[in-house]
Amino acid sequence: MTRHRSETYEHTINGLLAKRGEMNEEIAATRERLAELSNDIEALDRVLERLGYDGEISLTPRAPRIVLFYRNELRHYLLAALKEHGPQTSRALAQKLITTEGKDHRDRRMMVDVTKRISKALRMMRDARLVTSGKAANEYVWKAT
Repeated sequence: MTRHRSETYEHTINGLLAKRGEMNEEIAATRERLAELSNDIEALDRVLERLGYDGEISLTPRAPRIVLFYRNELRHYLLAALKEHGPQTSRALAQKLITTEGKDHRDRRMMVDVTKRISKALRMMRDARLVTSGKAANEYVWKAT
């Protein structure tokens, strides 16, 4: 009786998949820590500037662009969220997305960035007639069509 290759390497495959998952978690944690440190450095620079420091501040190397959304991923997420939870603002959608991704929604920079991206995506989706918008309490409320 011969064994199939998948049966022969089942433990190895499971071990490699587990290791891959651990490495992905470590990458995510490292990216999060890098974002926190970048925010802290910028805050320190602003405080130094306000205190009147006019000396040379060494530039920190720019981190490579982190892709938050892949092609059409944001569009699919927004349509699903609007269909499931009903009309919402861009900010509410951003907060849900950030929380879903396991990030801290209190990170103002991230909230502003994600809200801007969501707003732009929703405007493009409105042009494509996938969503509609209306104003309520000085905010745009988006609804799936």
